[in-house]
Amino acid sequence: MQAHRTLRRFLALYWDRTVRAAAASPAGGWLNSYPAQGGYVPIAGMDLDRPVAVHLARGRSKSRPRFWAVVLDHDAKKATAAQVAADAALMAQAAEAEGIAPVPVASGSPGGMHVWMGCAEGVPHAVVQRINRAAARLCPSLDAVPLSNPTDALIRPPGAAHRSGGYSSLVAHTADQAVNLLGPASAPARAFETLAVRLEAMAAALKTEEPAAGAPKATGTGHGGHEVPPSISQRGPRVRRIIQDPDGCPALDVPWRPLGARAVKGLRRAPGRGDDHSALKHAPARSMALAGWTRAEGLAVVRDPESSPSMEYLRSERLADGRRRRRTEEETARLWDRVWWLAVEDAARMPRRPEDDGRAAGADEVQQAVSELHERMRAAGPRRWARESGPADAAILSALALLMLLSGSVDVSAPVHRLGILAGYTKQTASLALWRLIRDGWITVSAEAERRAGKARRITLATGHDCPEDRHHRCAVYHVSPVHTGSDRSGTPARPRPPVPGSLLYLRALLTHQQADVWHDLGHHAARTLWAIQQGQGRTAPEIAAETGYSPRTTLRHLHRLTQLQLCTTGRTRRGLTTYRSTDRSMHEAARETGSAGRMAAMAVVYRVRQETRAWWVAEVAHRTLPYRQRPRRAAADQAVIPGMDPRGRAYPRDELGRPDHIRAQHIEAQRINAPALLDHAHQLTRTGQLLDLPYLTPAEPSRAHTSPRAGRRAAIPTRYRCTYCHAEPGARQAEEQAEEHGHP
Repeated sequence: MQAHRTLRRFLALYWDRTVRAAAASPAGGWLNSYPAQGGYVPIAGMDLDRPVAVHLARGRSKSRPRFWAVVLDHDAKKATAAQVAADAALMAQAAEAEGIAPVPVASGSPGGMHVWMGCAEGVPHAVVQRINRAAARLCPSLDAVPLSNPTDALIRPPGAAHRSGGYSSLVAHTADQAVNLLGPASAPARAFETLAVRLEAMAAALKTEEPAAGAPKATGTGHGGHEVPPSISQRGPRVRRIIQDPDGCPALDVPWRPLGARAVKGLRRAPGRGDDHSALKHAPARSMALAGWTRAEGLAVVRDPESSPSMEYLRSERLADGRRRRRTEEETARLWDRVWWLAVEDAARMPRRPEDDGRAAGADEVQQAVSELHERMRAAGPRRWARESGPADAAILSALALLMLLSGSVDVSAPVHRLGILAGYTKQTASLALWRLIRDGWITVSAEAERRAGKARRITLATGHDCPEDRHHRCAVYHVSPVHTGSDRSGTPARPRPPVPGSLLYLRALLTHQQADVWHDLGHHAARTLWAIQQGQGRTAPEIAAETGYSPRTTLRHLHRLTQLQLCTTGRTRRGLTTYRSTDRSMHEAARETGSAGRMAAMAVVYRVRQETRAWWVAEVAHRTLPYRQRPRRAAADQAVIPGMDPRGRAYPRDELGRPDHIRAQHIEAQRINAPALLDHAHQLTRTGQLLDLPYLTPAEPSRAHTSPRAGRRAAIPTRYRCTYCHAEPGARQAEEQAEEHGHP
């Protein structure tokens, strides 16, 4: 039977080996019920004439379910057959426009239609909900129940029997074509995000739409009794809700986020002689509104000439002789009120984007989790990270976030050696910080370490914990209010913060800052103070204290030491207040002045040698556990490792009494991996301000291609890096005596 062949072919694609079967009717038929208790039947050997349903969400019992298929169920019981056909065609056309291949299936009931869309990558439930809500507004025939709950997201597959007789059947594809479009050739998850945006824009453009409760009509009056101008009203109806901020000013009901790079570039564009100053102010203001900013936050940026050169029209006016007169603060605020109202009205009518749900465009699940972690850290407040162990805890969380982005998973391996180097601490400090973060509920252990296998423990983000009886315990933040995302901006100046917090570039910059050798003299609390200065230039000491959570006395002590090392400099505001700005002096130069330069590089090489020695010892233990006759013969410990040879295939060094000689093993491994060249590379990374990470240290020898023919008198430094020993600039040459003094070849 064709329906049975279609069902068997389709269930080969299904991710589970069981399906939910319909409950039997006392009269001998089938009910429209698929009970979970006792309702699962194995696919192998099941009754093909019994109605069955499959789950659309993988991991439906977890906190982040993903839909392998999105199915729109158009039911003819609540609409005519013509309406069902029109709705199914509309949804199929929208899906094809976003690169998603729809697979229409006649459901088996008279006139019913299912539109299948596959995604092997998996669609997050939040995106599926957006698609379901928008499609329900567009299609009167849609049954929104199957996609409303991931646990009960069930649908009968193609070829399955209907309780009233008949079978669901493919309309436009063969079984092999349908399986290919829903599986190997399915669309990526990002295509479903753009589909959600398209459907939401289509739903917002419906003429039957009523304005949101409490929102003024599009053609009503606004600022100063003026109506929305045609240049804005012609965009169409509002697709975002306008609310009032705490000051009673209009704002969009969207999560707050920093401005994007394009918006910041527009703010910093200096008006030219022929530019219309009044025309340059609208686009940046609209970007602020779309980012969830308030009128007061935007006004603070407008009043800062360095942050917003494009807003000069609001700060000054042109006189008849060509000069510009400075406006008063009241004049600027009055002009900004009009600009802000128009920007909010314009932003409310622009097509929706993924950012409107608090997610950056193109961000995957891992990026979203890292961004949420950063917001939770901000919501915990600066005092949480200002206590004695706070900088170490924050640095370890940032290091884990970087590993999550690099691995593409929120479940990562967490070796304390690597975490310590990334965070700028020793492995002992990293281990204690991990224990505190686990105790406080920020992270949890998903798999314990396997020492014999050489595997570190695996860490993932926690969603709850049991509070210990410890006076130092501080509970982690799990949920951030949708009204306020947790970013404590009370002590932050108005200037936007590039790069975007939680991004890969941001984490690299933060961890590179943490790794500086100078903090082993000044302390990592001073590192937080300098980072706050770098993220907001021109802050006063009280503003820095509010951002970091330190007392005024501690903040002034940090600022005094940083100023002594020329890592920051002072300035004055118009009111005579002292402000602080970071300088261009490198951390390495400051560390050389304090005498701590090279500490992190040396520690990284030591940890790398210890890791290699540990792996050798694990192989030795595995060899010793084998029966004596099954143990393979091995080379001596001092045997040179040639290309293609397993370095763990050598015998572990032992002393005269047969005990393991770990010190000798470390010396052998240091020679094998070329520890001096690794140290050279580590020094180069720290001097040039790059991230130091254990797996990426390479024992690359300095190139000799640039050696001078007169090498007997002078030594040429490789053009790519500075000299490892005397810090000569690239391309410089040193005298023979100086080269011999520093050990040059």
